[in-house]
This record gives sequence, C-alpha cells and structure tokens, in this order.
Amino acid sequence: MAARFEVLKDGARLYRVQLRSAEGAVIAVAQGLQSLDAVKRVIAAVRECASMGLVVDLTKTV
Repeated sequence: MAARFEVLKDGARLYRVQLRSAEGAVIAVAQGLQSLDAVKRVIAAVRECASMGLVVDLTKTV
C-alpha cells in the first residue's frame, strides 16, 4: 500500500489533512483549513514539493 492523504474535520469544524505512511504512521498534519478547495491546494503543494525536494544530510560533522 502507498502513503495516503486523509481528510478529517476537527472540533472547530475545520478540515485537517494528514499524510499517513504505507506502514500507517502519521508523518504530516496540515493546519485547520476552511474549505475543501483549500484541502486540494495543500495536497497539490505537498505532492509538488515532495517530488522536487532536496535531501540534506545533517548527520555529518563540520
């Protein structure tokens, strides 16, 4: 199974998007959003940024 986006409503009736890994762990949660259009924009932005994101190795000492 691949990772998936889940859309939820919180106690304030705002939409929340969480990204869940293939293993079932929540790896990202978006802030409260007012509309499903905003949810779609956030998902599109995450997909685009993740596909072009740089990998920075911070484990090496200087």
